[in-house]
Amino acid sequence: MRKFVITVVTGLLLAAVIAVPAIATQAIATIDPTDPRLVPNPIESSDEGTAWTCRVTGPEVQCAGTLTLSWRLQDGPGDWCAAPLYSANGTFARTQTRYYAYDAASGRNLEYKRLVHLYSNESLTPVPDPTSVNVVTARLNMTWISTFQTLGDLDSRVTRKQGTDTFIKPPNGALLVLDVGQKTTVLGDDFNFKGRWDIALGDPAAGFGRICGALGL
Repeated sequence: MRKFVITVVTGLLLAAVIAVPAIATQAIATIDPTDPRLVPNPIESSDEGTAWTCRVTGPEVQCAGTLTLSWRLQDGPGDWCAAPLYSANGTFARTQTRYYAYDAASGRNLEYKRLVHLYSNESLTPVPDPTSVNVVTARLNMTWISTFQTLGDLDSRVTRKQGTDTFIKPPNGALLVLDVGQKTTVLGDDFNFKGRWDIALGDPAAGFGRICGALGL
């Protein structure tokens, strides 16, 4: 019996020793998103209302941001049709992760990659009334991956975009405009389109004409 007790106690002590490192590795250090060593700083370089959390992962820092908006009625595109359009019953969501590498020379953490997921859904109508049934549905659902040619320099970003950039149709009608596929954006200019891009590669006036026609404008 004594030998059995000693064996059990020894086993428990050994298990406790082994468990300590496992518990320690679960502790993740965090860093304040306002820390000026994060370049560009996520708070300063994002839309107001974005909620940020930043954590240290080895020599790097990762910051996760979330922004969610909704509205009943607001101004929409003013130059698509003969009359201005309104955006009704809309939602917008953006989640993103920013990746920072430590720069020993400056003692700062410089952003080198950014992953962004975008989603929006709204009704466009010529009537300033959120209950209007004269609407077309507009959606966006995309993933953007940006890499920095110069770490920490926003102007050096190259962004690859994939998904549905524009989806517009009446609730019970045929599709009017669809921009979907892949493209690369450098300094605001789009290149290497793969997919269907009614507005980007076609005649924008034709796409807008289909939308305005569906709304009776």
